[in-house]
Amino acid sequence: MSGTHFTILGPVEVRWSDGREPSLSGKQRAVLASLLLHANTLVSRERLVEALWERPPNSAVANMHAYLTQLRRALPPDTRLLTRGTGYLFAATPEEVDLLAFERAVQLAQDEHEHGNIRGAVREYEKSLSLWRGHVAEGTELAGWALARATQVDERRTAVRLSWAEAKLSLGEAGDVIEVLRALVAEQPLSESAWRLLMLALARSGHRDAALIAYQRARAVIVDQLGVEPSPQLQRLQTDILAGTVAVPAPQTWQRICQLPSDIADFVGRAEELGQVLTALRPAPQRTAPAVVVLSGSPGVGKSTLAVHAAHRLRDDFHDGQLYLNLRSGDTAGEPAALLAEALRSLQWPGSDIPDSVQARAALYRSLLADRAVLVVLDDAEHESQVRCLLAGTPRSAVLVTSRGPLATLAGATRVSLGMPSETEGQSLLERIVGADRVRGEPEAARTIVLACGQLPLAIRVAGARLSIRPAWPLRELATRLTDGRPLDELTLGELDIRTTFSVSYELLPELPRRAFRLIGLSGIGSVAEWSVTALLGTSMREADAALETLVAAGLLRASTVDRSGQTRYRMHDLLRRFAAERAATEDSPQQRQTAIQRLVDECLARLRLAGLEHPPPMVPLMARARSDGHLPGPAERMSAEWLSAERETLLAAAQAVPSEPAAELALRLVPFLVTSGLRADAVRLLQSAAQRAPEQDTAMLARLALADIELDGERFAAARDMFQSVFDHFDDGEDSHAAAYALTGLVACDLLAVEPGQGARTGIRAAMSRFESADIVGPLLDTLVAICGAQPQDHRDTIRIFRQTLLLAKDRHYGEPVMRFLRTLVTGIVCFRENDFRGAIDRYEESLGIIGELGWGPGERYVLRRLSEGYRAVGRYADAVTALRRLSLMSTKASDMYSEALSAYLLGEISLDHGQRQAAAMHFMRCYDLMDEHDQPTWRTRALRMIDIARDGQTTEV
Repeated sequence: MSGTHFTILGPVEVRWSDGREPSLSGKQRAVLASLLLHANTLVSRERLVEALWERPPNSAVANMHAYLTQLRRALPPDTRLLTRGTGYLFAATPEEVDLLAFERAVQLAQDEHEHGNIRGAVREYEKSLSLWRGHVAEGTELAGWALARATQVDERRTAVRLSWAEAKLSLGEAGDVIEVLRALVAEQPLSESAWRLLMLALARSGHRDAALIAYQRARAVIVDQLGVEPSPQLQRLQTDILAGTVAVPAPQTWQRICQLPSDIADFVGRAEELGQVLTALRPAPQRTAPAVVVLSGSPGVGKSTLAVHAAHRLRDDFHDGQLYLNLRSGDTAGEPAALLAEALRSLQWPGSDIPDSVQARAALYRSLLADRAVLVVLDDAEHESQVRCLLAGTPRSAVLVTSRGPLATLAGATRVSLGMPSETEGQSLLERIVGADRVRGEPEAARTIVLACGQLPLAIRVAGARLSIRPAWPLRELATRLTDGRPLDELTLGELDIRTTFSVSYELLPELPRRAFRLIGLSGIGSVAEWSVTALLGTSMREADAALETLVAAGLLRASTVDRSGQTRYRMHDLLRRFAAERAATEDSPQQRQTAIQRLVDECLARLRLAGLEHPPPMVPLMARARSDGHLPGPAERMSAEWLSAERETLLAAAQAVPSEPAAELALRLVPFLVTSGLRADAVRLLQSAAQRAPEQDTAMLARLALADIELDGERFAAARDMFQSVFDHFDDGEDSHAAAYALTGLVACDLLAVEPGQGARTGIRAAMSRFESADIVGPLLDTLVAICGAQPQDHRDTIRIFRQTLLLAKDRHYGEPVMRFLRTLVTGIVCFRENDFRGAIDRYEESLGIIGELGWGPGERYVLRRLSEGYRAVGRYADAVTALRRLSLMSTKASDMYSEALSAYLLGEISLDHGQRQAAAMHFMRCYDLMDEHDQPTWRTRALRMIDIARDGQTTEV
């Protein structure tokens, strides 16, 4: 655009290099003005439409494109009006656009003023003002943000005129500014700055009476329109004029300030968060408001450290200075009036001249920062009102706030949330404090210290400080102390005290959030949902939600994830949880604590009872089933597999929280979900704990019965048989024939599955059947008989008869409809297979596979796949059989189910033999042999060896 000039500081005009001025329509000028107001900045299509119409017509986008096309035709060919995606960018230089030239001249003037060259500043101010020919985009109709931007630029001109007048007065050239200031107070009659400078210029020019008349005019308009008296500064100036002293000093050159605390020498990590802060705060030409960044996080996470470090990195970007205020220190911590007074004193404003009202102090504060590049650091803000009064008014300044909460209602702020640093960053911090050689000399102890501190920077700093003052103290000694159950006792040294840091946030909480904080800590649960906090508090969901929101705002909880069931998860740092548990032990009575935990247990039990209608039922008969008095989930809250997975920690904690019958029932109901989810170890630990803590021996034996069932499911028949026998002996002579029948069925299953069944096993089946029939119990026997079928007995007639009888008993009974439907379908398939109806068996197996897939029951799905592969093989569908077995093998490997993996290998070996692939068959049988346990599966190992011999043409196998 060589030689082309665009003007917007007045009417919108374009002048070609040869002097031609194209004629533009109103909308074409509006498009050009909108782009010039944001020159060198991308303007989206939507924002451009907003700039053209208050109420865009339906054809707005099409019309706008037409205006742009017409505008491009009217402008010189080298005009850089560029399309970028769905936006537009007008690329230009200060030599081409008067607004850019104005901004550059103002910046140069401020730089000259800062360096004491007042004459040079006046020259640049005058150069900037000479570019104006009227109001911005005068005569052009703008809307929305473009109109607001035009108004802002007009106000910027007013500020520059005042700065010019102030500079001229400091040079003793009062007479040169009087007429300009008279015109300015006519335009801005409420501007006390303009009236003050006019009075001062008149007084210094010898026009004392005119200066006093100016004060009377100023007072009249301010009282009339605002209903208040002029400011104390203006009143004092009148007094000085009356006294003939004119004591108001000439404006002084700004003195650069830096109140930042010293940077942290051992600062490590936080590269991503630091980058976000620096990017958001660094000056940008297109910025129309001061940048504000809120740095939030839990107590002790390192917010202040990062803020101070970032502020030091930004010093060159804010050359007028850096202001630092701790918003919670001092006797008047947190009060806006006191904070503003401190800020004004920091800006060298005389204490005696500080206004009384908060509004006046805030206005004075903004005027002192006006058009200056100052970074304001506000440390440890409690709420938004503290911050709002300390925001600068012009875009060259910026504000960096630290707070334990996100200050959600602070408009326009960029929010950066600090989580825990990584383990590596935590260890690096420890190395910086203690010394790299010392830390690397005891790597395991160092890692234990960092993890025991929960990677919380303040905790690591305290631990490191303790080690640094005792150079001979082994790291392993502190590591041991931190892991002995009372880490908070060890994390204190002088003024560094974790408990004190946590207490600051805790003491500021209202009563209900305080109680929620204590009870979450008491529960020991790392991640809670709203329903569990509601149960702990014994309040409504709405009240619990409000308490959680308050805790998040205080930085004592993090709500950063949504689980697979759609619930928000609230997490508390480990050290905070210990602190909360301590406060619960101190502030809540034993009865209050026990009642809260029992409410949680009751709610968990109510939800698991409902879940049992759609998911695997308990493995064993339960004790008395009193309904929960708490909230019962409705039909819309059916407990999905995703919910059970998300709440596993909560349910486990509740089941082990108190030794009571509901807790024991909770444990027994939870075990099937753990087992079917592949969490066998959790199930075993839970049952062992339930057996030890059970209030009655019968309950302990029921837990042992469930443990025996898990051992049976894992094909550890010897251990399972011992447990079943002890449970049977306990219940056989008692009143609980239920449990005795379960145990007897387990004994029969062990005999059938571990060895080839004999007459004793079939007699046991009949005895168990008789007990279940007399007790009207169907589902447990049906479930057990499914597993018994896997033993492939030589004489199937008794088994088929029992299955048919069980199916008759199961008819028209509700035992958790999806589970019962699966069992009935599967058993029907097994019966079809035994009667050589292979196609009927395949249909039933495929149907049951679909049902179990919906239930998400991994062990059942693996069992059906094995049965289905047998059906496919029986009808010659070998490819389908191999596909099913490979899927089974993959699922078994993921679930660490070696028994199913071994059986899939065995069946693949049989199929390989069917096709004459002896080498492949031998490999499959050998894998089966290796996977089967020599103590619990001797029969299968013997079969595998025999099949290896067959695959090798009768050669003797040495193992």
